[in-house]
Amino acid sequence: MAEKNKEVAKRGTTEVSRNEEMRERFIRPRTTVHELDNAVKIIMDLPGVSKENLEISFNRGELTIIGRREGWDREKMKPVYVERFDGGFKRVFAIDETLDAEKIEAKLSNGVLEITIPKIEAQQPKKIEIKTA
Repeated sequence: MAEKNKEVAKRGTTEVSRNEEMRERFIRPRTTVHELDNAVKIIMDLPGVSKENLEISFNRGELTIIGRREGWDREKMKPVYVERFDGGFKRVFAIDETLDAEKIEAKLSNGVLEITIPKIEAQQPKKIEIKTA
């Protein structure tokens, strides 16, 4: 039985190394984009990312989100199994002309970033009133 436990521990360490290599190449926070009648909302899961480690900018039709999540002290702790990311990330979203980039709002609360981009007034659905004769 002891041999089996050693094998699991050994395999776990290999898995951690592979995960760390992959993480260094590709970090993509989970993101959902919703279209509402009057806006588009981008919701991104960023647990452990502080406002100070987050930068959002808009330039030439692109919304860019750059951030960094601080990791553990690698000198003091040796991971056995890793599923949470640390390090930097960058996401870029194309914003078309139907959205009002001048009115973009961002809110970070409980590890969730919510960006609201209002639609330009003329692009919002308009309900047509039906009159009777």
